[in-house]
Amino acid sequence: MIRTNFSLLQYNTFGIDETAQQFFSFSSIDELVDFLTNGFQKDEPFFVLGGGSNVLLTKPFAGTIIHPENKGISIVEDADNEIFVKVAAGEIWDDFVLWAVEHNLHGVENLSFIPGCVGASPVQNIGAYGSEAKDSIYQVECMSVADANLRVFTNEECKFGYRDSVFKHEEAGKYIVINVIFKLLKQAPFNLGYGSLQGIDPTTATLQSVRDAIIEIRKSKLPDPKEIGSAGSFFKNPIVPNAQAELLKRKYPNMVTYPASEGFTKIAAGWLIDSLGLKGFSIGGAQVHPKQALVLTNKGNATSSDVVSLAQHIQQQVFNTYQIAISPEVIYL
Repeated sequence: MIRTNFSLLQYNTFGIDETAQQFFSFSSIDELVDFLTNGFQKDEPFFVLGGGSNVLLTKPFAGTIIHPENKGISIVEDADNEIFVKVAAGEIWDDFVLWAVEHNLHGVENLSFIPGCVGASPVQNIGAYGSEAKDSIYQVECMSVADANLRVFTNEECKFGYRDSVFKHEEAGKYIVINVIFKLLKQAPFNLGYGSLQGIDPTTATLQSVRDAIIEIRKSKLPDPKEIGSAGSFFKNPIVPNAQAELLKRKYPNMVTYPASEGFTKIAAGWLIDSLGLKGFSIGGAQVHPKQALVLTNKGNATSSDVVSLAQHIQQQVFNTYQIAISPEVIYL
């Protein structure tokens, strides 16, 4: 379905009311093919918007918003301990996690209660509590914007990084994710080494108990976007060379850090912001969440300019104190 001058208020969890020049939603692959071959102006900008849980709308979008509404979760192959599951891009991410847990399949339980749609998971390489989508993604089925042909990306071809993938770089704007194929496991050790999960006994843990614990942790720290507008974690955790991290730890012993790739350390952006006393700090209608410094919220009347100004203020304060540049995880559109 194609609509013009369409309000995106219900399609972004920050609750910013901007419009799209054109809005197209599809519930089947045939609808998408027909749109790309007949109704789509390829010289105009477009953006694929799922749940809008990682986006800040900064102005009216002068182009086409493409919104996936295709549904479906199906097992495509059962190979001993490995189960390959195809999930439509329009499925709600947490509905898929619940499905996996209910089918006793390991791999995505640590990603419970993350808002958004499945189609965004490979683009953003979503992650939480020591797990990332890339750990379970086997293939990504995409449709070419140029000719509506199908292309399948392997996990390796996706070039996953920290909140990053090939779809943000050399393949940006060229493909629309239509399905994601996950490799889940019937038996696997639980990943309980990250933060609050360390209190869970691995000898008695179940998929459901791990999911329940993560949901409770997230509810205790993060606002419900249905009640308070936000985009979840606003900033990426910065990654710095080990030598820099060691110097910072000597000066700030309580700094929260995690191992990253070889030779590098990840620093908790939430700790950096919290250490500066910025919880509850606000500019206009935008506020640093009083319980979780990594989350910026819309108190009810925030403009996108308020949010951007608040984010820039935080970035400057962190850099002034720690000489660390933190960057938004949220996409400015």
